Amino acid sequence: SSGINAEWPLRPGEVGFQDLQDGFLSEHSDEFDEEEENKLVYMEIYNSYITKIEGYISKRLKDLHPSFQMDLLLSMIQSRRDEVDPELFDTLASFADFVLFKETMLNYKSQRDNEMGEFPTLVVTSMACGLPRS
Repeated sequence: SSGINAEWPLRPGEVGFQDLQDGFLSEHSDEFDEEEENKLVYMEIYNSYITKIEGYISKRLKDLHPSFQMDLLLSMIQSRRDEVDPELFDTLASFADFVLFKETMLNYKSQRDNEMGEFPTLVVTSMACGLPRS
């Protein structure tokens, strides 16, 4: 296993990272909707997300290697992509994909709303249409 994989501090499902991500999704998912056109606030939230993720990764790596620099890691990953675990590469690439980020926000919001017993307006409306009027 290469140094990139062996020393990588972030694994999918890791508790600290998962807490960071869940907290961020919970805090910001209500801003997102299914509209095709993206709102300006989406990019602001996305940039904030990238900053948090990079900060988390950087701190974890600096704990392991005090001289760590994020830009060197990114260039090493690009130049040695064939040595990086595919799952790890996909995880890293997903952080830089706005479309995937928006889908994640919408999925989180939908799942949360369904767990809370809220239903999409369309379902509630179609059920109400079949009720007799008094």
